[in-house]
Amino acid sequence: MSSNIVLMTRRVASAAATDMMHTSRATAPLISSFGNLSINTTTTSAAASIKASNNANNNNQLNYFSSMATTKKTKKQQIVELPPNLKFDPRAKSSPFYGAEKVEESRRKKTKQQLKRKVEGQEAAASVANDTAEDVDTEEDDNEYTDVEEDDDDEDDEADEQRVLYDLSTKADVPRAIPLPQRLHVPIMDFKSGEQVGTFHLSDKTFGCDPVRVDILQRVVVWQRNKKRGKRNAGARTKTISEVSGSGRKVRNQKGGGVARAGHSRPAHWRGGAKAHGPKGNVQDYTTKLNKKVRRMGMRHALSQKLLEGNLVITNDMASETHKTRVLDEMLNRFDVSGKYGVTALMVDDAQAEEGSEDEAFIHGGVNVNLKVASGNLHKVKVQNQIACNVYDMLKYKKLFLSLDAVKALEARLEK
Repeated sequence: MSSNIVLMTRRVASAAATDMMHTSRATAPLISSFGNLSINTTTTSAAASIKASNNANNNNQLNYFSSMATTKKTKKQQIVELPPNLKFDPRAKSSPFYGAEKVEESRRKKTKQQLKRKVEGQEAAASVANDTAEDVDTEEDDNEYTDVEEDDDDEDDEADEQRVLYDLSTKADVPRAIPLPQRLHVPIMDFKSGEQVGTFHLSDKTFGCDPVRVDILQRVVVWQRNKKRGKRNAGARTKTISEVSGSGRKVRNQKGGGVARAGHSRPAHWRGGAKAHGPKGNVQDYTTKLNKKVRRMGMRHALSQKLLEGNLVITNDMASETHKTRVLDEMLNRFDVSGKYGVTALMVDDAQAEEGSEDEAFIHGGVNVNLKVASGNLHKVKVQNQIACNVYDMLKYKKLFLSLDAVKALEARLEK
């Protein structure tokens, strides 16, 4: 009986094992598919978590490095002492302290007291935590602009009071020029409203000279000034001591008169006498020669210099509806030109009018007549045609206004 029960138990167990094997074979694809899905989901979530952690680490690193850069900049440009052996005025533009504020004495004492208290507190905490903390120096003390010392002698205090400190962080930022070729892409300003109405790309041959040749500009300026001086004293002629009328006899005795000795009455320091080192009728020619290619090169480099400085303004036109100076002055004030505190400006135009049109009466010599008349009372503004545009005027005036017609005419003329 017991053997039969054991045999039946074995058969039932083998049948159950067979059913389980068939069931596992039938459900294997489903299980594998769900397994892949779970694996992919796990992989995706793990990748997202890794990416998030990497982003957090990158943000932390960026914050860390930005804080380090800020700290480094503060170390370089915070407080600087004026060396006592340097003798120059800090208010001069050539001085490295130009524009920096001087550190006041009360601020220096307050900062020194705060540093002393901070160091004393740190030393007290370090002595309680560890008896050997006397050799530990904090980095913050090394990065400050003054050395905190425990010696309170009167001589050290007086020496510290005599130090001249400047805060370089108060200096104005130096404007940087836009690099080429991005510098050639300039906005077009409306002359009447002062707003941007478009953009324009300048020619790199005319406005893209880099570096600017200062020697060429100097040669052109010297040539212009000599040409303006021109020829002088073509008919001026003075008489020498041998040509002035007068006797050659001795005027008075050599001695005994109590006055200076004199031989005759025609010396240059006497009234009615000769002229010392006067003109002799020769033509004084101050003009010099300069090749046309060098003159054109000077124009290109002067235009490039104005663009490099940021003082070049391109306008759509330079037409003025009225000849009133007040209206023109209001338009130029939008560009910080003219007025009591405005800068000087050179305005160059090349206005052209068709024959028989209404604009022909308002244009003369390539310039709008109303603009020319209105600018006559503004001593900081000069208006001229592009033919008369020259290196000397461009360097003399702060800003240079060019209309689109003037730009095209200059590029066509200077790129021959």
